[in-house]
Amino acid sequence: MSDGFLLYGRREMDGSYPTDLDESGGHYGATQHSNGEEFYHYHIINEFYFGSVIVLFGVDLQGTPNRIL
Repeated sequence: MSDGFLLYGRREMDGSYPTDLDESGGHYGATQHSNGEEFYHYHIINEFYFGSVIVLFGVDLQGTPNRIL
């Protein structure tokens, strides 16, 4: 992502769907790349627009990066 935060699929590492995503589709949590440390990252939302067009994000990204990972 151009704002420096990683993009993950729709599910968490344990196969569940995240329930605490913000309006940008992101949250703080551990991933398979973080060695147990929680950091901000996005999840794909896969919303439909205009009938059959699937977009990754339907809103502006809200992250405030401190560096590109």
